Amino acid sequence: MQQISLTLFLSLAIVYFSYRASFLSLSGSIATFVLAMIVFGLGGWAWAVPILTFFILSSLLSKAGKRRKQIFSDTFEKSGVRDVGQVLANGGLAGLFALLGYFLKDHIFYQLYLVSLAVVNADTWATEIGVLFGKPVLITTFKPAQPGVSGAVSFFGTLASLSGSFIIALSGWLFFNGFTNGSTLLVLITLSGLVGSIADSFMGALVQGQYTCSVCGKYTERKIHCAQPTKLKSGHAWLNNDWVNILATVAGLIFYLIIA
Repeated sequence: MQQISLTLFLSLAIVYFSYRASFLSLSGSIATFVLAMIVFGLGGWAWAVPILTFFILSSLLSKAGKRRKQIFSDTFEKSGVRDVGQVLANGGLAGLFALLGYFLKDHIFYQLYLVSLAVVNADTWATEIGVLFGKPVLITTFKPAQPGVSGAVSFFGTLASLSGSFIIALSGWLFFNGFTNGSTLLVLITLSGLVGSIADSFMGALVQGQYTCSVCGKYTERKIHCAQPTKLKSGHAWLNNDWVNILATVAGLIFYLIIA
């Protein structure tokens, strides 16, 4: 009963303050509450700390350089206020691994849980920091690209991606008491997060739907711009940023399973 009460209190507190701080929309708040109940309730602190690390740091980072990021407010498909799609794309697989880890009692699911969070955190940090610093290039051609364009990468963005992945791996490493190769797992999870982030950039450049505004002619990820439907420039219309995030996470997981 005490565990349930603590889980309910933490979940409600996180959702309440996140909604008030405009980190989450109403739909995102509901999805986050359900996800938090699963992860906190079934996994305890070992599972709660990594996802809290991701959520709190990435949410705060999304507010950094707010004036600079206003330039890209109508470029990115989603804003810094996470909706249900973003919550599920970033934390859905993590929630699944928490369930599998609870019922199947296998350490591999905790490792995969960390990898899934490392990928989404690496990608989030790369985006949030990459648009603020450096001169990006398109990952497929290495030609100069505008900040905010899908598939654009930079030195600072890549460094941020590696750092974001490492932070998640480190938050899980603190609970590696039962692992004899904890240091190795720390490195492998960090690398897997970086690989997933790189895969995200490639998919963003090659297959994610990218559009041109039919009114102002600007590049955007949105299907509506200047209150008018946009024109598909490249990629697939159904493959939006949420799907790319999910597929990138799968890529990071596959990489981890191969090398680990």
